[in-house]
Amino acid sequence: MNVLNLDTHSFLSFKMLRQPPNYYLTQQLPLMQTQLQRYFAQRVKLLFNHLHEFELTGSEVSLHDFRVELKKLRAIIKFLRSVYPKQKLKQASYHLRNIFQSAGEIREYQIVQQWLHKHELAVIEKHYFPEEKMDIMVKAFHARSSDFKMQLKEVIDQCSKFIQTTNSILAEQYVVELHAQMSKLLRKPPAHSDWHELRKVIKQWMYAINWVAQEEDADHTLSYFNKLQESIGQWHDLEVIKDTFSIKQIYLSPDMDIQKDFSKAWEKLSHSLRYREKQVEDLLLKNLVTVN
Repeated sequence: MNVLNLDTHSFLSFKMLRQPPNYYLTQQLPLMQTQLQRYFAQRVKLLFNHLHEFELTGSEVSLHDFRVELKKLRAIIKFLRSVYPKQKLKQASYHLRNIFQSAGEIREYQIVQQWLHKHELAVIEKHYFPEEKMDIMVKAFHARSSDFKMQLKEVIDQCSKFIQTTNSILAEQYVVELHAQMSKLLRKPPAHSDWHELRKVIKQWMYAINWVAQEEDADHTLSYFNKLQESIGQWHDLEVIKDTFSIKQIYLSPDMDIQKDFSKAWEKLSHSLRYREKQVEDLLLKNLVTVN
């Protein structure tokens, strides 16, 4: 895949590619918005919309959508920190990580609850993952909403000035670099311990391609990588549930009803993990990635 196609750029763009990195930071952007600017503006809008909806409804969907927008904004900051001095965006990165972790704690609890409910493991759910605790977590998040909004405003203010002055060629080069990273990771099937890191690189690339013009074969490549990262995500959710069970030490409970539920849960969890692992392994072995 060759995302950066010089044939589609003007002679000026080609000339700029040959300049030292600092050259780009001083260039004036055209009056027309870049794709990165439009993407950033959309993220800002949706971020506050989903946060507001979660404040009103507390729905799982709105929280999930809010976290997705946080991920996309974090992806932008990661890119900007590869271009500009990291210190200039340190505070923005810290704020987003703080908000993301707070929302993530609720999301992980929801994932475990949903899995237990799906498999009718009511005893474990009642004793270890009660709805009352979820209510407390959501209320605590709501209590910090005003602080989160102020932090998000700071993040947006800090990022905006960099977004406005970042030449689109830098985003194109970043996409090429990410694709090279993925190709390197996929030269041979990665170990299970490397799957989550692979998924993070894939998602960073999937977000970043929205900042540049895509080639004709992008849909096919995107489809494969999207399916791969989704499969890894489903496998990782099960790993989170497994780790949570271990941390809770449910297997040590003297209660016979809990032990029966746990035995059933562990069997189902082990089976689901094997299935998801096989799914990821099959996708990796398809070797659909073309290294250029």
